[in-house]
Formats: sequence, C-alpha cells, structure tokens
Amino acid sequence: MSNYDQAKAIHHVPAHRLHRLGQLYTQSVSRHFNNSLAVATSLPAYLDPQTLVEAWGLQQAVAQRLQKQNQQWWDGMKLLYEESGRLGKANTMSKFFEQEYNLYAQFGSLVSDQLTSLMGLMENVQIDYGYWMAQKQAAQAAPVQAVRPDVAVTRSSSRQREADAA
Repeated sequence: MSNYDQAKAIHHVPAHRLHRLGQLYTQSVSRHFNNSLAVATSLPAYLDPQTLVEAWGLQQAVAQRLQKQNQQWWDGMKLLYEESGRLGKANTMSKFFEQEYNLYAQFGSLVSDQLTSLMGLMENVQIDYGYWMAQKQAAQAAPVQAVRPDVAVTRSSSRQREADAA
C-alpha cells in the first residue's frame, strides 16, 4: 500500500467515527423522544400512588449514581493534585515534560471515565424508563383484554368455521 493510499485510508477514519457518533446520537434522541411521547400520552392514566412511588425510585437511583460519579470525580482530582505536589524537581526538559504530560494523561483519563459513565447512565435511564413505561402500558392494556375474553373465542371460532368450510 502506498503512502498516498495509507493517507487516504486514514483520512476516512474520522469521517467514519463521526458518522457512527451521529448514528448513536440519533438512537439516543429517538429513545428519549419515544419515552417522552409514551409519558405524554399515557401518564395521566398512571397517576396512582404505586406508579408515583416507582417513578420516585427511578429518580433516586439516578441521583445515587450521579452522586457516586461526583465523588469519583473529586477523588480523582484530589489524587492528581496530590501527585502534582509529589513531583520532584526535574533536572532536564525531557523529565519535566514527561512529568507534566503524565499528569495531563491522567486528567484526560479521568475526564474520559466521567464522560463514559455519564453517557452510560443516560443510556441506562432511557432504556430502563422505556422498559418501565412498556410494563405500565402492558398492565393497563391487560385488563381491557380480560374484560372481553369472549371476543377472542368468537373470532377464533369464526376463523375455525371458515377454515372447516374451505
């Protein structure tokens, strides 16, 4: 592979990554929109004490995760601060830059971990909330089906009669 071909292949890597980010963002927005739509169309029917307790429980779980993540951030910042104070006096420029960039890399890792955790939490909330709403909708639909079980029997009996006649 020539240098030109290698450079051309490398040139497309950011575009592919950016395209994938766009796809993931679209999925996230779609989940959020679908959850919001489910709430807007059905929440008034769910305003019973049990549903409110469950919703409060979901919110508490999110708050606990955010609190834990906040604590991890401050613990990481404290370690970086302590390590920066322990750095020895660099005798050479190369040693100085090694120490400095080591701190920058640790800070970058901390930021990366925080963003990854935050995005994971956001996705979990969307999925868990969607699942919870689906359960609520299924529970609300179940009594409707139980009220008229004769309809299903009648439809199945008429289909059977049509099949027997054919």
